[in-house]
Amino acid sequence: MRMLIGMAVCAVCVAFSGIACAPDDDSGGPRDVAGERSDSDGGADELDLPPVDALDEDAAGESIEETLAETDDEATPPDVVDDDVSTDTGTDDAPGDGEPDDGGEEIDVAACYLDVVFVLDVSTSMTPILDALHSGIADVWTYAASLTPYAQFGLVVFVDDVRVTNSGAPYADVGALQRAFANWRSFCSTNDEPGGGGGFNDDCPENTIDALWDAVDGYAWRPEATRVIVFATDDTFVESPDTLGSYDLPVHHRYADLVTHLRDAEIRVATFAAHDSSNCAIPPVHDAQPGFYTSWGGTDALPVATGARVFDIMGVRDGSIATSEAINDVILEEYCTPYM
Repeated sequence: MRMLIGMAVCAVCVAFSGIACAPDDDSGGPRDVAGERSDSDGGADELDLPPVDALDEDAAGESIEETLAETDDEATPPDVVDDDVSTDTGTDDAPGDGEPDDGGEEIDVAACYLDVVFVLDVSTSMTPILDALHSGIADVWTYAASLTPYAQFGLVVFVDDVRVTNSGAPYADVGALQRAFANWRSFCSTNDEPGGGGGFNDDCPENTIDALWDAVDGYAWRPEATRVIVFATDDTFVESPDTLGSYDLPVHHRYADLVTHLRDAEIRVATFAAHDSSNCAIPPVHDAQPGFYTSWGGTDALPVATGARVFDIMGVRDGSIATSEAINDVILEEYCTPYM
């Protein structure tokens, strides 16, 4: 993927793009945004991208929905501007890198849909992360709207079981999404299961795999959209046929199948994750990197496999990483670009 320059022109518009937290449905400081991005051989390079300029937000953290231009939910994006100039799309087996040939093909940036779905661990240890996301969500919404009036946001929450909020529909406005974040932030003071599966979250691993799988299948992704999942957890995970929690809630899918499912749906997974499970506070401490920073069972880590980035979630906790700026950087980097 390549960083969009000036946010005015896109190369090509993609056609298809430690213990528990659940209610009913809804930070300032230093700004060093550092996310790891894979290189061609599957490794990870540490990048320090320039932060996106902070956007105006009500100082009290109140909804800014009245400041956003209203758009017609039924509107369709304008046609792509085609100058009849050939673009390098690569071979049949390898898509092009999205860079236009001489002269190139101009793309109307407003013509690209953008779907962003937050998939969040809402266990008790995640309260500071939900606080940061709640504080910054208006900034992210406004930033996405500055790129395109066709941006939409969804939310999936999980601990040992999963809930796709708002019946899988995008939130109508930033106020509704803020309220959803506030509700789930409050839920993080419990040890309940968000999906109604019953039981008590009494172990460190959470159900990352089914949460991401349900996000693929349960959210109303648009075929024309650049599709981005913003995923956050500070714990490890397991895969089928393992179970989780006091009710032995089953994990329904396997990691390698999840990666295929995400790639078939052309979804990038920008990830906030920990390096170990020390934040879970249940001994022993486990290595939390597989699947997020390193491979799992021979399959690439999620950010590597989907062409996105990974951020140290403990940097969010200590204030060295601003979630809204990190998310905005990812949106800018991925918006209106070819998948992988």
